This record gives sequence, C-alpha cells and structure tokens, in this order.
Amino acid sequence: MKKYSILLLLVISCNINQENFELSGKINGLENGNIYLMQSKNNEEEIILDSTTVDKTSFFLLKGYIKEPQILTIRLGKSTVNEIDFFAEAGKMTLNTSNKRLQFDAQFLGSKQQSNLNDFNSFLVKYEEEDLELLEKQIEESMKNNQKSIDSISILRDKIEKKKILFIINYIKNKKEEIISPYLALKYNKDINEDYLLKIYNSYSKEISNSKYGIELNKIINK
Repeated sequence: MKKYSILLLLVISCNINQENFELSGKINGLENGNIYLMQSKNNEEEIILDSTTVDKTSFFLLKGYIKEPQILTIRLGKSTVNEIDFFAEAGKMTLNTSNKRLQFDAQFLGSKQQSNLNDFNSFLVKYEEEDLELLEKQIEESMKNNQKSIDSISILRDKIEKKKILFIINYIKNKKEEIISPYLALKYNKDINEDYLLKIYNSYSKEISNSKYGIELNKIINK
C-alpha cells in the first residue's frame, strides 16, 4: 500500500511541475543579456519560473507551469526598471517589443485575457489623457491666479474621474465570467464602493471566486 502511495505522489508531483506555458519572441535591439520570467505569490514573494540569455538574434524562449491565467512579469536583468507585466494563459504566447521602448512597444499574442487587458487600458488611457490636459490648463490658470477658472477645471476633472470609475466598474461587471474581472476589482478596489464590490464578488461563479484573484479579492472584502 505504501508503494502505491509513493507512486501516486510522484505522478501528482510530475503533473504539477509539467510545463504548460511557453513565451517566445524578439526584443529588437537587445543583443545580449538575461531575461527572467517572474511570478508573484500572494505575499508578494517573487519566483523565477524560467530564465534565458539573449544573443545577437534578439530571440528568446521561456517556459513554465501556471495553474491558471495570471499576471506574470518579463524582466531584463535583475533590475525592476526594465520589465513588463502581462496576462499569461496556458499554451503558447508570443511577445515582440524593443529594448529602448520595452513597455510601450510590447505586443503580446496568444492570450484572451491579455487582449481584454489591452482593450481595458486603451479606454482607460483616454480618461487619463483628458485629465492630464485639464491639469496642464489648471496649472496655467493657477500661475495667473485665476481662481474662477481653476475651480471650473476642478469640476471638470471630478466629472472625468467619476466617468473613469464608472467605466472600470462596468467593465468589471461585464467581464464577471472571466478571470480579468476579479484581477481588476482587486487592483481598483479602493475606487469602488465596498457594498458594490461585494455585489460584484457575489456575482462570480465558483470557478472565478476560487481563482487566485477571486481569493485575494475576498480577503480584501472581509478585512
């Protein structure tokens, strides 16, 4: 009986450690250096899933095992300055970017959740750009000591902020059947009313609520 138990543990262990994720691609302009594939645990501890050295071709291949779709990090060298976060899913993904504009030129393919995140960010940046333009005007008016204009701009900025939060909430609500929903709810939990956050969480299926981000969101709600 003991023999069979040991064999079963070995089989389970092999299945858990089996690679089910692959990221390949090219970082234009990077002719040498180390690339790391990082995973963050709930306690913010980082684990290196894989690493490789890039040669003059600028191509790379990284592999690992992920239990479910989640945010991973690509890091150039050991500095946290040159890194990209992305939504990884089991299977094959590709990344094409440049060494000079690592984050801004990054194009990921092969992940539905990353596509969702790209769509979300493309809408969110519009609100942020609009707010930045108003902030610049507000600074100009403050230099002129024009309090009336400063107050008017403040009202407009508040409206944009409310629209942004409403967009975030609606997006999270509309994607409740996908794992990006609890991820974003967790990320923007301080901007969402606690009661509404609970309603969103309660709308999740068992699969979503038991996911990495669903569990973390539940901890935030029940603090």
